[in-house]
Amino acid sequence: MDVGFVGLGAMGLPMTRHLIDAGHRVTVASRSRGPIDAAVDAGAVEAEGPRGVVDASEVTILCVPNSPEVVECIDAALPALTRGKTIVDTSTIDPEVERAQHARVSATGAAYLEAPLSGGTVGAQKGALTLMVGGDAAVIDAVRPALEPFAGLIVHVGGPGMGQVVKLCNNLIYAAQMLATAEATVMAAKAGADLNKLFEVLTHATGDCVAVRTRLPAEGVVPDSPASNNWAPGFMTDLMAKDLDLAIQYAASSRSPLFTSGVVRQILGAASEAGYGREDFSSLAKVIRQLAGQ
Repeated sequence: MDVGFVGLGAMGLPMTRHLIDAGHRVTVASRSRGPIDAAVDAGAVEAEGPRGVVDASEVTILCVPNSPEVVECIDAALPALTRGKTIVDTSTIDPEVERAQHARVSATGAAYLEAPLSGGTVGAQKGALTLMVGGDAAVIDAVRPALEPFAGLIVHVGGPGMGQVVKLCNNLIYAAQMLATAEATVMAAKAGADLNKLFEVLTHATGDCVAVRTRLPAEGVVPDSPASNNWAPGFMTDLMAKDLDLAIQYAASSRSPLFTSGVVRQILGAASEAGYGREDFSSLAKVIRQLAGQ
């Protein structure tokens, strides 16, 4: 299959490599030179921006940071869209903006899906991402070969915009987990608890969660965690803050109360202001440590 990929960031580049390894003919575009060169070295072909990618591809996958960049990609791609082509947006953006892109692309005769991702850079590298797909089920079946190489699970969650809603729900839970995990870890450390024993108990008790298992913010306790690796980002603080902003805005528009998300957003903001914006979002624990006098 001729597959295009726009956005070769920390997620997009490994996803592209999986597509190449699966035998697809892959055409790419991105803002940064380095990832393009890496993709070309792996077997991809470079195109001139999103329109060039769409021209060369049956299915074009977008993986960009925010709503304006998705709109910019669609603006560029529209002249090249025809019946038989499909765009799949794996970015995390505003649900209403996403619904508008569905309508714009569908008006050309082409097809559109949203498929925001969960699993972080580790999931992208392993080809084990979870995709929350919004759009026509028949389109999912048609493009499945272009998604399966980097997916561990593909779930059709509903119509246009619903993939983004489900993704925002996931991330507001994950962010709340992380803040609670950070608070508990700091409290235990101040009390003199053995943090290795804390981790052992939490992973076998009702406090168990993904944030504990993968991001307990105690250097050396979880070897693969960001805290044990100089806070290397699996998911950056600034990106989690962006996603919480989207969740809070969407909840306000639907009159859905969000209490914990507002608090987590404040701590993420403090982490960004302290210089941790491009570190893993578990670095919010450093803010909690500072507040605790550690």
